[in-house]
Amino acid sequence: MREPFDTESYYHVYNRGVDKRTIFCGEQDFRRFYESMYLFNDQTYFHAGGNSIEKDIRLSAHEVLSDDRKPLVRIVAYCLMRNHFHLLLQQCVEEGISKFLHRVGMGYAKYFNLKYDRTGSLFESQFNAKPAQSEAHFQWLPRYIHMNALDGTEIAWRDDGKLDWTRGHAVLDAYPWSSHHFYSTDEQELPLVDEKIVRTWFPTGEVYRRYLELSPSPGDGEDQWNQAIPVTK
Repeated sequence: MREPFDTESYYHVYNRGVDKRTIFCGEQDFRRFYESMYLFNDQTYFHAGGNSIEKDIRLSAHEVLSDDRKPLVRIVAYCLMRNHFHLLLQQCVEEGISKFLHRVGMGYAKYFNLKYDRTGSLFESQFNAKPAQSEAHFQWLPRYIHMNALDGTEIAWRDDGKLDWTRGHAVLDAYPWSSHHFYSTDEQELPLVDEKIVRTWFPTGEVYRRYLELSPSPGDGEDQWNQAIPVTK
């Protein structure tokens, strides 16, 4: 049985498709999950639903952009990949992380199964969650999460940690489904990522991008965070 999450603590949360299957088949799927992370991150959210597939798939602008919100979690970083996702979350209320992941996962799985005429589980049975072990670990996690977007390219960042950062930045900047863009530019389509937390650690996009380059932890695995170079603000 999973240990309860500590409210106000930070967790690296990740999950993937069952049998490592693709869970995002195209841009519409990525967008649906992205919008769901905002829409369902509200203790007071209620959606009556509807009988048609069109209503089930569509998110209305009124629902998405409502200002009267009580978040379950604070989203610090995210990266959506074709068969898995990574999130860095701070729990705001008791059971906030579990409720948030349940809402997003169930809602997206229902959408996906309707759209692609399938049945059964879409995600592995239980998401994984690891707490940030220290301030240095917390500071390093957005880097690790964002750099997942380099997977599938010729940039072998997991092998030796050595990057041509001209190419590395180009790939990260071009990938639309991570919070790297907000860290770099302060711009995001929906107010999804918590600006206050991000800018406490990375006051500007320049500071963030410098941190990416100065912390090439060999292998860049989850156990390499303690080799990262602290942020110079």
